[in-house]
Amino acid sequence: MPIELRSWINPQSYSNSYSTAGIAREAAYFTPVPEPVTADPEYISSEAREYEAAGYDSSIIPQSATWPDVTVTAAWALAHTRRLSIVLAHRPGTQAPTAAARAVATLDRVSEGRTGVHLILGSAGGSDLPRDGDHADREERYRRAAEYLEIFTGVLTRDEPFDFDGEFYRVRGAFSGVKPVQRPRPVISLPAESEQAVELAARHGDVLAFHGTSRAKVAAKIAQARQAAPGRELRFWINLNMIAGETDEQARQHVRDLEQAIRRLQEYRSGQRGGIRSIREDRFADLGAADGQWEDDVLYLGLTALSRATPALVGSPSTIADAVLAYHELGVGVVTLGSHVTSERDADLRRQTLRLIRQAVTVRDAAPGRAA
Repeated sequence: MPIELRSWINPQSYSNSYSTAGIAREAAYFTPVPEPVTADPEYISSEAREYEAAGYDSSIIPQSATWPDVTVTAAWALAHTRRLSIVLAHRPGTQAPTAAARAVATLDRVSEGRTGVHLILGSAGGSDLPRDGDHADREERYRRAAEYLEIFTGVLTRDEPFDFDGEFYRVRGAFSGVKPVQRPRPVISLPAESEQAVELAARHGDVLAFHGTSRAKVAAKIAQARQAAPGRELRFWINLNMIAGETDEQARQHVRDLEQAIRRLQEYRSGQRGGIRSIREDRFADLGAADGQWEDDVLYLGLTALSRATPALVGSPSTIADAVLAYHELGVGVVTLGSHVTSERDADLRRQTLRLIRQAVTVRDAAPGRAA
């Protein structure tokens, strides 16, 4: 089974900090971005090119009701890369499914098949959906998303106009003259963190996404999803950060230094206007210092408790590669490894890690008796 290594592209830099030192900029990466957020075209294009050169396969553009438009940001990143795929975080309900499908089809066409879509539905609390005029409750959002996806995929794949009548949408003659390069359509991923989400993702998605957690919990989530979609070939995606050092101890010491930098940054930003919590931040909001900080001896939750950052794999390149390989063995085919390098040494450690992961997966998949 191949592996897809993914990064994040934000629309502006992480330099809004108390210092220009590398550790301060890295602390900003692991801390929620304060508002307002603007679009920095040079930063977007340079980040996209950097991730492509580092060996990532794809990058995701995050969504927020006050942030720059995801589709435009994605188009800019695609225009400045040749190989990197770009995944758009997209919220059903803030745009007509017909218009969204045409936009995605157009992006996929002009990028020669390098576009994907990740649907997000909002969390139970802390969401900024009302800023876009969306006041649907959780149950309504899931019912609406099912209709949305039926129309969205129909516009991407059908060769003739079609009608649709539902609770939330009623369309006549829906059709797009522009079709995506990828057939039957670009990959669609959905979160799978609840029973409702798993059911929706298993019916309409190609890839099911999980927040960073232990291997045992990931194995249980995959089993639940496969049970909900018998006979379907689903892929699975886990969201992680990584902090690499030349040795495991050096990586752990860097984490300790980073925690101090994050605390200084939080004090510096105490008077600034913060944004409404993202879905990811909301997921980790109740994680406290009393919770276990390490899972599987490599997945660190300390930064998550401190700043609601995505959990991080911490260690040498070989240690992180082994951890990713263990997730891959469970059936995870897409792995986000977010990182923010501030020196050539950091960049080299990241390249080493990605290269080791890819080499290990290639060797294992080539072994006799292994399924592709």
